[in-house]
Amino acid sequence: MLAALPVFLFMALYVIVDPFHIIHPVTTDAQGRDSVMVSNNAGFTSIETYLLHDDQYHYDSFIFGSSMSQNFKASYWKPYLDSTASILHLDASMETLTGIINKMRFLNRHGTTIKNALIVIEAEMLGRRPLDDDILHTQHPATTGALNWINVHARFFNAFRNIDLVKQALLPSQHSNGLQQEGIINDIAPNRVDHLNEMYYAEIDSIIAVNPSKFFTPERLAKHKRATLPAASQPAIDEAVEAQLMTIKHILDENHSRYIIIIPPRATYPQLKWHDLWVMRAIFGEDKVHDFSGVPELVNDQRAYYDKAAHLISAKCKLLLDSAYYEQRHHSINNPYYKRH
Repeated sequence: MLAALPVFLFMALYVIVDPFHIIHPVTTDAQGRDSVMVSNNAGFTSIETYLLHDDQYHYDSFIFGSSMSQNFKASYWKPYLDSTASILHLDASMETLTGIINKMRFLNRHGTTIKNALIVIEAEMLGRRPLDDDILHTQHPATTGALNWINVHARFFNAFRNIDLVKQALLPSQHSNGLQQEGIINDIAPNRVDHLNEMYYAEIDSIIAVNPSKFFTPERLAKHKRATLPAASQPAIDEAVEAQLMTIKHILDENHSRYIIIIPPRATYPQLKWHDLWVMRAIFGEDKVHDFSGVPELVNDQRAYYDKAAHLISAKCKLLLDSAYYEQRHHSINNPYYKRH
């Protein structure tokens, strides 16, 4: 017993300190990005937000995707839904198709019908595989099976032995300073609406609307620059990915969901291959899949993104959302917003 005492004490310290917010997950935080977006697992936050607030808000409309989906605000989507729609961002950092499927199944197991779905799938998500060995990206066990709690806790407990990871979690501002210097994230923490699991940049958006050059300074734009990546030479959708897309379609059909899929641009990233777009439209329907990944007005404009990670500014997200619904209603696969300009 004496020999095992240090192990038990260390385990007790892990539970008490809980640096990664796994025992007591963070669902809202005044520091915004510092704790939720950088040091914590955003996918955990999404699921815990649902579990905490669903009894009150009775969610039926969900925004799925990676961090690229966060700036598609609930208030932008709400006008296209019934007045009673209750929206939740159910995103995860570096989200995968597997992650989206697991979240959809999780909702159905909990008796929630996906009445409406906005799915944001950046082109590189199609080839992305779950990073379940990474504490920032591993999926919530509630979506992957109760037995996975053991594996997840083992993973985080092992990370607790790494002093650098613990410091990063307990002192997120120090970690974020380096990311700010590189231009990967902003130096202004976002506002949050906890029951929506939504972050937004009220201060930055106001500056961009009135005087964009005040935010997009030469220094900031220099940090945004990144090496140009080669165009994708091969389609991303193979038989396995096609099967995942078919699974998503099947779940949406079972829920009788009204849904729309948006493929946003990312600066210097390859646009969606025509084969992949054809497959997605064949599965979901031409009026459901809206590809903006190659729009030059966005891809080539550094002022369309908040940061080096190529998160599209919310004003552009609203334009894409409005354009996608315009296309859907008029049975057109053109981009009317950019066509007018």
